[in-house]
Amino acid sequence: MTTKIQVSREALARLPLLNLLPPERLDAVLQHAQISIYNKHAVILTKGQTEDQLGYVLNGKLQVVDHLPDGREVGLNLIEPSQFFGEILVVDRQPRSASVVAVLPSHVLWLPGEIARRMFFDHPPVAEAMLKHLAHVIRRMTDLRAVQALPNAFQRVFALLHYIKEKAPGGLEQIANMPTHQEISIMVNASRETVTRAIASLIQANVVQKDMRRLIIRSPVRLEQLVEDANRKTGGA
Repeated sequence: MTTKIQVSREALARLPLLNLLPPERLDAVLQHAQISIYNKHAVILTKGQTEDQLGYVLNGKLQVVDHLPDGREVGLNLIEPSQFFGEILVVDRQPRSASVVAVLPSHVLWLPGEIARRMFFDHPPVAEAMLKHLAHVIRRMTDLRAVQALPNAFQRVFALLHYIKEKAPGGLEQIANMPTHQEISIMVNASRETVTRAIASLIQANVVQKDMRRLIIRSPVRLEQLVEDANRKTGGA
């Protein structure tokens, strides 16, 4: 369902790329914006689709997914609030290379492709930010493909957790907004039950600790060792 803008201009002005526009240009862009509301499990975008628009997640969570030749679903990325998506089609106008589904009820702000392209190409700060973003996307996809190539499901879970962890204030390493076991299972091509067992083994070994939606890495060295052991067993660098 699509509706009129219901968020403040100030909130939209804090979104990536939009925050780099001069005020008068931001107002012109927002005149063309619409918000769509999606239920959990709704398909937001479909692989092969050519609809030309840039999306921002205002709230909720989306997941980028693709399908292997045998029909299995593989998760490529999670899109969190304030992040944008659909930018590759906007740039090259080629069919979408993957699908996007809602893993939580979500509100998405849509900008028409032509408006987004003007934003990308007519404003050097936005163009620079987009180039850096695309470089990050390429690196992330390469890293995730390497994780998915590991032969053992437990190893894939360990490698993904190691990859998405980050440092909190004070030097503590954590995953602040831990993906669900179902989301992880899609990203590492394993069953949800396997993901649950893998994480339980880390908790039992005191490598990680659960704290509500947060996963605290109690032993970053041990987690890194588990990943390195997996790389050595598969000939990784």
